[in-house]
Amino acid sequence: MLLNRLRRITRDGRWIPEVDGLRFVAIASVFLFHLSGELKIRSGRIIPVESQYWILDRLVAHGDRGVRLFFVISGMILAMPFARHHLLKSKPVSLRKYYMRRLTRLEPPYIASVILAAILEIVYAHGIPSGYISHALASLIYQHSLIFGQMSLINSVTWSLEVEIQFYVVAPLVMMLFAVQNEYVRRGLMVLAIVLISFAQLPFMDVTRFGLSICGSLQYFLMGLLVADVYVINLDRMKSSWVWDLAGLLALAAIFWPNYDKHRPQLVLPLAIGILCVGAMRSHILRRVLANPTIAVIGGMCYSIYLLHFLLIAVVFKVSKHFIIPTATFLPNYLIQLATMAIPLTIAFVGFFVLIERPCMDPDWPTKLWVKLTGSREHEPYLLDSADISE
Repeated sequence: MLLNRLRRITRDGRWIPEVDGLRFVAIASVFLFHLSGELKIRSGRIIPVESQYWILDRLVAHGDRGVRLFFVISGMILAMPFARHHLLKSKPVSLRKYYMRRLTRLEPPYIASVILAAILEIVYAHGIPSGYISHALASLIYQHSLIFGQMSLINSVTWSLEVEIQFYVVAPLVMMLFAVQNEYVRRGLMVLAIVLISFAQLPFMDVTRFGLSICGSLQYFLMGLLVADVYVINLDRMKSSWVWDLAGLLALAAIFWPNYDKHRPQLVLPLAIGILCVGAMRSHILRRVLANPTIAVIGGMCYSIYLLHFLLIAVVFKVSKHFIIPTATFLPNYLIQLATMAIPLTIAFVGFFVLIERPCMDPDWPTKLWVKLTGSREHEPYLLDSADISE
Protein backbone atom coordinates (compact mmCIF):
# COMPACT_ATOMS: atom_id res chain seq x y z
CA MET A 1 0.00 0.00 0.00
CA LEU A 2 1.30 3.43 -1.00
CA LEU A 3 0.56 4.99 2.39
CA ASN A 4 2.68 2.37 4.16
CA ARG A 5 5.60 3.24 1.89
CA LEU A 6 5.24 6.88 2.85
CA ARG A 7 4.91 6.21 6.57
CA ARG A 8 7.67 7.43 8.82
CA ILE A 9 10.29 4.94 10.00
CA THR A 10 10.42 4.80 13.80
CA ARG A 11 13.40 3.84 15.93
CA ASP A 12 11.84 0.69 17.38
CA GLY A 13 9.13 -0.15 14.86
CA ARG A 14 6.39 1.12 17.17
CA TRP A 15 4.43 3.70 15.23
CA ILE A 16 1.98 5.90 17.14
CA PRO A 17 -0.37 7.25 14.44
CA GLU A 18 -2.07 9.65 16.87
CA VAL A 19 1.23 11.47 17.37
CA ASP A 20 1.66 11.90 13.64
CA GLY A 21 -1.96 13.05 13.57
CA LEU A 22 -0.99 15.78 16.03
CA ARG A 23 1.93 16.64 13.78
CA PHE A 24 -0.60 17.00 10.95
CA VAL A 25 -2.57 19.53 13.01
CA ALA A 26 0.64 21.46 13.66
CA ILE A 27 1.94 21.53 10.09
CA ALA A 28 -1.48 22.17 8.55
CA SER A 29 -2.06 25.18 10.81
CA VAL A 30 1.39 26.61 10.05
CA PHE A 31 0.98 26.04 6.30
CA LEU A 32 -2.44 27.70 6.17
CA PHE A 33 -1.09 30.60 8.25
CA HIS A 34 1.80 31.27 5.86
CA LEU A 35 -0.36 30.87 2.75
CA SER A 36 -2.81 33.43 4.16
CA GLY A 37 0.04 35.81 4.86
CA GLU A 38 1.43 35.40 1.35
CA LEU A 39 -1.97 36.20 -0.15
CA LYS A 40 -2.60 39.22 2.05
CA ILE A 41 0.87 40.74 1.98
CA ARG A 42 2.30 39.94 -1.46
CA SER A 43 -0.75 40.01 -3.70
CA GLY A 44 -0.40 43.73 -4.34
CA ARG A 45 -4.12 44.13 -3.67
CA ILE A 46 -6.36 44.69 -0.70
CA ILE A 47 -8.32 41.46 -0.29
CA PRO A 48 -11.04 41.89 2.32
CA VAL A 49 -12.22 39.01 4.46
CA GLU A 50 -15.95 38.43 4.18
CA SER A 51 -17.72 39.06 7.47
CA GLN A 52 -19.35 35.64 7.37
CA TYR A 53 -15.93 33.99 7.25
CA TRP A 54 -14.33 35.86 10.13
CA ILE A 55 -14.20 32.70 12.22
CA LEU A 56 -12.12 30.89 9.60
CA ASP A 57 -9.86 33.91 9.16
CA ARG A 58 -9.31 34.13 12.89
CA LEU A 59 -8.36 30.46 13.16
CA VAL A 60 -5.97 30.71 10.21
CA ALA A 61 -4.44 33.90 11.62
CA HIS A 62 -3.45 31.96 14.75
CA GLY A 63 -1.97 29.05 12.80
CA ASP A 64 1.56 29.96 13.82
CA ARG A 65 0.73 28.48 17.23
CA GLY A 66 1.19 25.10 15.59
CA VAL A 67 4.93 25.64 16.14
CA ARG A 68 4.29 25.39 19.90
CA LEU A 69 2.50 22.12 19.33
CA PHE A 70 5.64 20.89 17.56
CA PHE A 71 7.70 21.86 20.63
CA VAL A 72 5.48 19.84 22.96
CA ILE A 73 5.53 16.82 20.64
CA SER A 74 9.34 17.02 20.43
CA GLY A 75 9.64 17.15 24.19
CA MET A 76 7.31 14.17 24.52
CA ILE A 77 9.06 12.00 21.93
CA LEU A 78 12.55 12.75 23.22
CA ALA A 79 11.45 12.10 26.79
CA MET A 80 9.98 8.63 26.16
CA PRO A 81 13.19 6.56 26.39
CA PHE A 82 14.48 8.58 29.34
CA ALA A 83 11.16 8.16 31.15
CA ARG A 84 11.11 4.42 30.46
CA HIS A 85 14.65 4.09 31.79
CA HIS A 86 14.08 5.97 35.03
CA LEU A 87 10.49 4.90 35.72
CA LEU A 88 10.30 1.40 34.22
CA LYS A 89 13.98 0.46 34.64
CA SER A 90 14.49 -0.12 30.93
CA LYS A 91 17.88 0.10 29.23
CA PRO A 92 19.77 3.40 29.80
CA VAL A 93 19.89 5.90 26.95
CA SER A 94 23.34 6.14 25.38
CA LEU A 95 24.11 9.85 25.08
CA ARG A 96 26.60 9.15 22.33
CA LYS A 97 23.92 7.44 20.28
CA TYR A 98 21.36 10.06 21.30
CA TYR A 99 23.41 12.91 19.83
CA MET A 100 24.48 10.85 16.83
CA ARG A 101 20.83 10.14 16.10
CA ARG A 102 20.01 13.84 16.17
CA LEU A 103 22.83 14.41 13.69
CA THR A 104 22.06 11.61 11.26
CA ARG A 105 18.27 12.04 11.39
CA LEU A 106 17.93 15.81 11.10
CA GLU A 107 21.03 17.26 9.48
CA PRO A 108 20.84 15.92 5.89
CA PRO A 109 17.29 17.23 5.23
CA TYR A 110 18.10 20.52 6.96
CA ILE A 111 21.32 21.09 5.00
CA ALA A 112 19.57 20.18 1.76
CA SER A 113 16.80 22.70 2.47
CA VAL A 114 19.27 25.50 3.29
CA ILE A 115 21.20 24.82 0.08
CA LEU A 116 17.95 24.82 -1.90
CA ALA A 117 16.89 28.11 -0.29
CA ALA A 118 20.26 29.67 -1.06
CA ILE A 119 20.07 28.59 -4.70
CA LEU A 120 16.55 29.99 -5.07
CA GLU A 121 17.62 33.31 -3.57
CA ILE A 122 20.70 33.57 -5.79
CA VAL A 123 18.63 32.80 -8.90
CA TYR A 124 15.96 35.31 -7.88
CA ALA A 125 18.52 38.03 -7.09
CA HIS A 126 20.65 37.21 -10.17
CA GLY A 127 23.69 36.93 -7.94
CA ILE A 128 24.78 36.64 -4.35
CA PRO A 129 23.27 39.46 -2.25
CA SER A 130 25.55 41.37 0.09
CA GLY A 131 26.09 39.57 3.39
CA TYR A 132 24.15 36.55 2.17
CA ILE A 133 26.93 34.04 2.76
CA SER A 134 27.28 34.98 6.44
CA HIS A 135 23.53 34.57 6.93
CA ALA A 136 23.63 31.20 5.16
CA LEU A 137 26.52 29.94 7.29
CA ALA A 138 24.83 31.11 10.50
CA SER A 139 21.67 29.30 9.44
CA LEU A 140 23.61 26.11 8.69
CA ILE A 141 24.93 25.99 12.27
CA TYR A 142 21.56 26.92 13.83
CA GLN A 143 22.88 30.21 15.18
CA HIS A 144 21.20 32.81 12.98
CA SER A 145 18.75 34.09 15.59
CA LEU A 146 21.44 34.36 18.26
CA ILE A 147 24.02 36.01 15.99
CA PHE A 148 21.80 38.40 14.05
CA GLY A 149 18.89 38.79 16.48
CA GLN A 150 16.29 38.02 13.82
CA MET A 151 14.77 35.16 11.87
CA SER A 152 16.93 33.64 9.19
CA LEU A 153 17.04 35.51 5.90
CA ILE A 154 17.58 32.15 4.20
CA ASN A 155 14.41 30.48 5.46
CA SER A 156 12.66 32.35 8.25
CA VAL A 157 10.81 29.34 9.67
CA THR A 158 14.08 27.72 10.72
CA TRP A 159 14.12 29.86 13.89
CA SER A 160 12.05 27.12 15.52
CA LEU A 161 14.54 24.46 14.43
CA GLU A 162 17.27 26.48 16.13
CA VAL A 163 15.15 26.35 19.29
CA GLU A 164 14.72 22.60 18.86
CA ILE A 165 18.46 22.07 18.51
CA GLN A 166 19.11 24.10 21.66
CA PHE A 167 16.70 21.85 23.52
CA TYR A 168 18.27 18.69 22.11
CA VAL A 169 21.60 19.80 23.56
CA VAL A 170 20.28 20.36 27.10
CA ALA A 171 17.59 17.66 27.02
CA PRO A 172 19.59 14.90 28.76
CA LEU A 173 20.09 17.24 31.71
CA VAL A 174 16.40 18.22 31.79
CA MET A 175 15.47 14.53 31.66
CA MET A 176 16.97 14.10 35.12
CA LEU A 177 13.54 15.16 36.36
CA PHE A 178 12.51 11.56 35.71
CA ALA A 179 15.02 10.45 38.34
CA VAL A 180 12.53 11.69 40.95
CA GLN A 181 10.67 8.48 41.75
CA ASN A 182 7.69 9.92 43.61
CA GLU A 183 5.07 10.53 40.93
CA TYR A 184 3.39 13.48 42.62
CA VAL A 185 6.66 15.21 43.46
CA ARG A 186 8.05 14.65 39.96
CA ARG A 187 5.01 15.96 38.15
CA GLY A 188 4.64 18.76 40.66
CA LEU A 189 8.19 19.86 39.87
CA MET A 190 7.41 19.82 36.15
CA VAL A 191 4.26 21.90 36.60
CA LEU A 192 6.08 24.30 38.93
CA ALA A 193 8.89 24.71 36.41
CA ILE A 194 6.39 25.42 33.61
CA VAL A 195 4.63 28.07 35.68
CA LEU A 196 7.79 29.74 36.98
CA ILE A 197 9.45 29.81 33.56
CA SER A 198 6.30 31.27 32.00
CA PHE A 199 6.21 34.14 34.50
CA ALA A 200 9.98 34.66 34.41
CA GLN A 201 9.81 35.17 30.63
CA LEU A 202 7.35 38.06 30.76
CA PRO A 203 9.87 40.93 31.14
CA PHE A 204 11.95 39.62 28.24
CA MET A 205 9.41 38.72 25.57
CA ASP A 206 10.06 41.96 23.67
CA VAL A 207 13.73 40.99 23.30
CA THR A 208 13.96 39.30 19.90
CA ARG A 209 16.95 37.09 20.68
CA PHE A 210 15.19 35.87 23.83
CA GLY A 211 11.93 35.04 22.08
CA LEU A 212 13.72 33.21 19.28
CA SER A 213 15.73 31.02 21.65
CA ILE A 214 15.00 28.11 23.96
CA CYS A 215 14.63 30.67 26.75
CA GLY A 216 11.34 31.80 25.24
CA SER A 217 9.89 28.32 24.70
CA LEU A 218 11.29 25.95 27.33
CA GLN A 219 7.93 25.45 29.05
CA TYR A 220 6.51 23.79 25.91
CA PHE A 221 9.22 21.12 25.95
CA LEU A 222 8.66 20.63 29.66
CA MET A 223 4.98 20.04 28.95
CA GLY A 224 6.16 17.37 26.53
CA LEU A 225 8.02 15.73 29.42
CA LEU A 226 4.85 15.78 31.49
CA VAL A 227 2.83 14.20 28.68
CA ALA A 228 5.53 11.53 28.27
CA ASP A 229 5.34 10.85 32.02
CA VAL A 230 1.58 10.26 31.75
CA TYR A 231 2.04 8.19 28.60
CA VAL A 232 4.63 5.86 30.13
CA ILE A 233 3.04 5.44 33.57
CA ASN A 234 -0.69 5.92 33.18
CA LEU A 235 -1.82 5.54 29.58
CA ASP A 236 -2.44 1.79 29.64
CA ARG A 237 -4.62 2.20 32.73
CA MET A 238 -6.60 5.13 31.33
CA LYS A 239 -9.88 4.15 29.68
CA SER A 240 -10.97 5.82 26.47
CA SER A 241 -13.72 8.30 27.20
CA TRP A 242 -15.90 10.87 25.49
CA VAL A 243 -14.63 13.25 28.15
CA TRP A 244 -11.29 13.28 26.35
CA ASP A 245 -13.04 14.12 23.07
CA LEU A 246 -14.57 17.15 24.76
CA ALA A 247 -11.27 18.04 26.44
CA GLY A 248 -9.41 17.72 23.15
CA LEU A 249 -11.86 19.97 21.30
CA LEU A 250 -11.75 22.57 24.07
CA ALA A 251 -7.95 22.40 23.98
CA LEU A 252 -7.94 22.98 20.21
CA ALA A 253 -10.22 25.97 20.73
CA ALA A 254 -7.94 27.34 23.45
CA ILE A 255 -4.93 26.98 21.16
CA PHE A 256 -6.26 28.53 17.96
CA TRP A 257 -9.21 30.73 18.93
CA PRO A 258 -8.36 33.42 21.54
CA ASN A 259 -6.64 36.68 20.64
CA TYR A 260 -3.92 36.39 23.27
CA ASP A 261 -1.59 39.24 24.01
CA LYS A 262 2.11 38.44 23.76
CA HIS A 263 2.34 37.34 27.41
CA ARG A 264 -0.74 35.29 28.27
CA PRO A 265 -0.17 32.36 25.87
CA GLN A 266 3.10 31.51 27.61
CA LEU A 267 1.14 29.77 30.34
CA VAL A 268 -2.18 28.95 28.66
CA LEU A 269 -0.87 27.31 25.48
CA PRO A 270 1.37 24.68 27.14
CA LEU A 271 -1.56 23.55 29.29
CA ALA A 272 -3.96 23.41 26.33
CA ILE A 273 -1.47 21.53 24.15
CA GLY A 274 -0.74 19.06 26.94
CA ILE A 275 -4.46 18.31 27.30
CA LEU A 276 -4.75 17.92 23.52
CA CYS A 277 -1.88 15.41 23.45
CA VAL A 278 -3.41 13.23 26.15
CA GLY A 279 -6.87 13.60 24.61
CA ALA A 280 -5.48 12.40 21.28
CA MET A 281 -4.57 9.11 22.95
CA ARG A 282 -7.71 8.42 24.99
CA SER A 283 -10.61 9.98 23.10
CA HIS A 284 -12.96 8.19 20.71
CA ILE A 285 -13.68 10.28 17.61
CA LEU A 286 -10.70 12.64 17.93
CA ARG A 287 -8.34 9.70 18.22
CA ARG A 288 -9.79 8.01 15.13
CA VAL A 289 -9.53 11.22 13.13
CA LEU A 290 -5.90 11.80 14.10
CA ALA A 291 -5.02 8.14 13.48
CA ASN A 292 -6.58 8.19 10.00
CA PRO A 293 -3.87 6.73 7.73
CA THR A 294 -3.81 9.68 5.32
CA ILE A 295 -3.70 12.28 8.08
CA ALA A 296 -1.06 10.36 10.04
CA VAL A 297 1.15 9.82 6.98
CA ILE A 298 1.02 13.51 6.04
CA GLY A 299 1.82 14.37 9.64
CA GLY A 300 4.78 12.02 9.47
CA MET A 301 6.16 14.16 6.63
CA CYS A 302 5.92 17.32 8.72
CA TYR A 303 9.68 17.94 8.87
CA SER A 304 10.02 17.94 5.08
CA ILE A 305 6.89 20.05 4.69
CA TYR A 306 8.04 22.50 7.35
CA LEU A 307 11.48 22.90 5.80
CA LEU A 308 10.12 23.60 2.32
CA HIS A 309 6.66 25.10 2.64
CA PHE A 310 7.55 28.76 3.27
CA LEU A 311 10.02 28.81 0.38
CA LEU A 312 7.80 26.98 -2.08
CA ILE A 313 4.69 28.99 -1.27
CA ALA A 314 6.65 32.12 -2.22
CA VAL A 315 8.00 30.51 -5.41
CA VAL A 316 4.68 29.14 -6.66
CA PHE A 317 2.87 32.35 -5.67
CA LYS A 318 4.85 34.20 -8.34
CA VAL A 319 2.71 32.26 -10.81
CA SER A 320 -0.45 31.60 -8.84
CA LYS A 321 -0.93 35.28 -7.96
CA HIS A 322 -2.00 35.83 -11.56
CA PHE A 323 -5.11 33.77 -10.76
CA ILE A 324 -6.26 36.25 -8.11
CA ILE A 325 -9.71 37.57 -8.90
CA PRO A 326 -9.64 41.34 -8.16
CA THR A 327 -13.40 41.55 -7.68
CA ALA A 328 -13.52 38.58 -5.30
CA THR A 329 -12.95 38.67 -1.58
CA PHE A 330 -10.61 36.63 0.60
CA LEU A 331 -12.13 33.14 0.75
CA PRO A 332 -12.49 32.51 -3.02
CA ASN A 333 -8.96 33.78 -3.63
CA TYR A 334 -7.60 31.76 -0.73
CA LEU A 335 -9.21 28.59 -2.06
CA ILE A 336 -7.86 29.34 -5.54
CA GLN A 337 -4.35 29.58 -4.11
CA LEU A 338 -4.81 26.30 -2.22
CA ALA A 339 -6.04 24.53 -5.34
CA THR A 340 -3.30 26.01 -7.53
CA MET A 341 -0.50 25.05 -5.15
CA ALA A 342 -1.81 21.63 -4.18
CA ILE A 343 -0.22 19.55 -6.95
CA PRO A 344 3.23 21.17 -7.30
CA LEU A 345 3.76 21.46 -3.55
CA THR A 346 2.57 17.91 -2.89
CA ILE A 347 5.03 16.59 -5.48
CA ALA A 348 7.84 18.62 -3.93
CA PHE A 349 7.03 17.59 -0.35
CA VAL A 350 6.65 13.89 -1.13
CA GLY A 351 9.73 13.87 -3.32
CA PHE A 352 11.89 15.52 -0.66
CA PHE A 353 10.53 13.20 2.01
CA VAL A 354 11.05 10.01 0.01
CA LEU A 355 14.45 10.88 -1.40
CA ILE A 356 16.05 12.71 1.51
CA GLU A 357 14.22 12.61 4.84
CA ARG A 358 12.78 9.09 5.00
CA PRO A 359 16.10 7.32 4.30
CA CYS A 360 17.60 9.29 7.21
CA MET A 361 14.95 7.87 9.55
CA ASP A 362 16.77 4.54 9.40
CA PRO A 363 19.19 4.68 12.37
CA ASP A 364 21.70 2.56 10.46
CA TRP A 365 21.76 4.54 7.23
CA PRO A 366 25.35 5.82 7.72
CA THR A 367 26.60 2.24 8.08
CA LYS A 368 24.58 1.00 5.12
CA LEU A 369 25.81 3.90 2.97
CA TRP A 370 29.41 3.24 4.00
CA VAL A 371 29.12 -0.43 3.09
CA LYS A 372 27.47 0.42 -0.22
CA LEU A 373 30.17 2.93 -1.16
CA THR A 374 33.19 0.95 0.00
CA GLY A 375 31.98 -2.65 -0.08
CA SER A 376 33.61 -3.13 3.32
CA ARG A 377 32.38 -3.03 6.91
CA GLU A 378 35.87 -2.27 8.17
CA HIS A 379 36.11 1.13 9.89
CA GLU A 380 32.40 1.60 9.26
CA PRO A 381 30.61 4.45 11.10
CA TYR A 382 29.37 3.72 14.59
CA LEU A 383 26.33 1.45 14.33
CA LEU A 384 23.30 2.87 16.06
CA ASP A 385 21.28 0.46 18.15
CA SER A 386 17.68 1.52 17.61
CA ALA A 387 16.76 0.31 21.10
CA ASP A 388 18.98 2.95 22.66
CA ILE A 389 17.91 6.10 20.86
CA SER A 390 14.89 8.31 20.58
CA GLU A 391 13.06 9.04 17.37
